[in-house]
Amino acid sequence: MVILLSRAWIRRYAIAYAALALSLLAHARHYYHPHTGFSALVRFGDRYAPQRVGALRDVPLYTHADSAGYDGQFYAQLAAVGNPLHPELPGALDSAPYRSRRPLLPMLAHAAGLGRPGWAVQAYALSNLASWLLLAVLLARWWFPPTDLHNLLRWAGVLFGAGLASSVTRGLTDGPALLFLAAGVRLVERRRDFTGAVLLAAAGLVRDASALAAASLLPAGDRQDRRPWRALLAIAVCVLPVTAWTAFLAVYHGSLGSDRNFAPPFTALAAKVSEIIADARTFGIGRVMHDVLSLVAISTQVGFLLARPRVDQPWWRVGAAFSLLWVVLGPAVWEGTPSAMGRVVLPIALAFNVLAPRTRGGLVLLLAGNLTVVAAADVLAVRPSEQNVFVRGITLTRGEGWHGLEGAGATSWRWASGSGTLTLHNPGGDPVRVTLEFELGSVTDRTVTVRAPAGSPSFVLTGGPGRLPVRVGPFRLPPGETAIDLTSAEPAWLEPWDDGRALAFAAYDLYVTVDPEGGRGRD
Repeated sequence: MVILLSRAWIRRYAIAYAALALSLLAHARHYYHPHTGFSALVRFGDRYAPQRVGALRDVPLYTHADSAGYDGQFYAQLAAVGNPLHPELPGALDSAPYRSRRPLLPMLAHAAGLGRPGWAVQAYALSNLASWLLLAVLLARWWFPPTDLHNLLRWAGVLFGAGLASSVTRGLTDGPALLFLAAGVRLVERRRDFTGAVLLAAAGLVRDASALAAASLLPAGDRQDRRPWRALLAIAVCVLPVTAWTAFLAVYHGSLGSDRNFAPPFTALAAKVSEIIADARTFGIGRVMHDVLSLVAISTQVGFLLARPRVDQPWWRVGAAFSLLWVVLGPAVWEGTPSAMGRVVLPIALAFNVLAPRTRGGLVLLLAGNLTVVAAADVLAVRPSEQNVFVRGITLTRGEGWHGLEGAGATSWRWASGSGTLTLHNPGGDPVRVTLEFELGSVTDRTVTVRAPAGSPSFVLTGGPGRLPVRVGPFRLPPGETAIDLTSAEPAWLEPWDDGRALAFAAYDLYVTVDPEGGRGRD
């Protein structure tokens, strides 16, 4: 036992790295749903559901109710169709010119999904998680080996910062772009400029701003005696693909679709500071804590990089280039809580952690520069949502008798006071065959009857923590609206706290599946 403890102590940092990585994987499993796979990692919103590309018509997707969703839903649609110039995209995406500027990750996901839309969406949803794991290994191998506290803080500061956490849990391009960028700069450090330039070019096609990493190829320090034309050629290899693609899209679409991404230096930053101060006065400091931590962290990173120039270091040149980008970011990047700012300038975080001094004072600097780790837990948290949009555009709404939405982890539910109505809407011109699936729970013993076109099956509940799986159907769902009633004759149970709600039964994770054959046959 003593020997085992001694070995564990010697390897304590490696164990900490592994434990942190496993904790993220364990957390990611909560985003999996039996019907929709890992599509919850992409944040589809029901407000954009009616205009999705046709390739996703029969693909079950985890869709957040009463939500516009997040940017990843648009890149996932690029992955589904496999063509950034697909004719449906202008009507399906919020801005086809802007989203199409980042084609590489969706195209890789389309290939990984073998061209099948459903598989492509799953591949895209998991691409950030795969990139995170590979980046974790490479950072530990190249710059932050598990040998001391300094490296642990640097490694965790990059991987568990709010910026990278946002990319993983919202299906964005920032995390994969950082992976390509980090690998490219590593090759530049090893004097393999042209191979590094190819990876940096790939980073630019994953996320166009990554082309700023071409600064790592500039002749500086011991590179100044090398032939300038080699540096210029490597820089051209890095920036020409994304430049040519962006120019083509500008002509093709007549716009780049990013008017609010840039602003005069520091103007959007100043507006954000004013907004934070106003919100703190109105709602309290807790409301703006994420933004405050992000602002302090990135200001520390940028201040350190600019105050201590190290032109001979490729990572300093990358960090300085993105610092200049940071000061001209526009209002679109600073909006929301947490804002997109932390993930847009992720290369600054990596450059800062590579270059921060290895002193006692450096530990304080590292803590200040990596404060967004504090906010990452909330960014990574699973946001449960009741499903109201299904394949074929079928929707479900909750009518009379239901209390408000509740959730824990990936599970969502509503209590009914005695009876509850569900309304299914079939927007098509033909009937389809559907099955309603959910779980029932209750505090007291009771019978719940479900009146649907499939008949009126009854389900006997035993009060307690267990839940009863329920499957109603398949049944024929005609065009238009169809009401389904859930009733229980036994008296409701009155909560002894809060407002004393009347609770009869709870319906968990309601979901509607559709017969893949279209359901025109007999009932």
